Amino acid sequence: MSRGEKKLLGVGLGAGFLGAIMFALKYAVRPATKSRVPDTISPAVFKTKVLHTSLGQIVYHECGIGQTLIFVHGISPGASSYEWSKVYPAFTSTHRVVAPDLIGFGESARPQAHIAAEDFARALAEFIRATCDQPPVLIGSGLGGGLCVLVASQHPELVSRLILLMPTGLTEFGQKQISLGTKLSAALPLLNRFLYRNYQSTKSAMREWLTQFGFANPAKVTEEVVDVYATCAQQYGAEHAIANLHAGRLCFDFESRIKTLAQPVTLLWSDAVPASPLDWAQRLREMVRNSNLHILQNVGPLAALESPEQVTAALSEQLQSQLRVL
Repeated sequence: MSRGEKKLLGVGLGAGFLGAIMFALKYAVRPATKSRVPDTISPAVFKTKVLHTSLGQIVYHECGIGQTLIFVHGISPGASSYEWSKVYPAFTSTHRVVAPDLIGFGESARPQAHIAAEDFARALAEFIRATCDQPPVLIGSGLGGGLCVLVASQHPELVSRLILLMPTGLTEFGQKQISLGTKLSAALPLLNRFLYRNYQSTKSAMREWLTQFGFANPAKVTEEVVDVYATCAQQYGAEHAIANLHAGRLCFDFESRIKTLAQPVTLLWSDAVPASPLDWAQRLREMVRNSNLHILQNVGPLAALESPEQVTAALSEQLQSQLRVL
């Protein structure tokens, strides 16, 4: 190949590389969808309200009279209070039920800022103070359950009891759940936005995540579930909270926090999630002064959507139990 041909090839490759970058930038900076969140995010009988916190507004759904149960969803692309929507209506005849969308998720504010687990806990504590006359029962799943533990350990006067579905702080027992590669991509905003909008939040990506990780039985993933998760994931600014998750800012020492709890704690744990073995549940139970463990059968982390009848029965049993602070 002559020098001229090599030069021409180099120019062509450079132009191609620049074109690829411009293509990526185009799809990284394009506006996110403004699709309306489906009404199925909460049952029609629930009132939708808004509370302003130091991190932004929290949208929540409320119904019923009695002791307050606050249902806190997990944290993932597309997450929202919808996760508990097939369970919490069963308790409105005996309790006041409140289901918030955490900051960055669902219909709540989605700020473009570095937000850590402690910031989420502060906003949740503000929410409890503003909406509850008496300490509520916190019912949380996944990292949302971990945030409930963080709040209860920092402000024991705000929480009467915790019922936690496979809670996590993303660092239990030496198992770091956020990889170095994920942290590195989160440190590059344009790359993170491009990957999120074009690969992580699409409807096909949500379906794949739900069937492979969210549910133990993929056949139970309905079109409604996929639609709500995909629509929430594609809302404007939804990538910011996931960037904080991927950067590791939401990781915290869950074990040291749960050891300090004085409130009664019930752990709900699946027998079908290899990434969170039952051994972890037994070890966590031993860390809490007053706790019990209920095993759920053949469900994934989104058990409240996959098997709402089983989760509802477990919650009913636990709420009627006489578990008290020792």
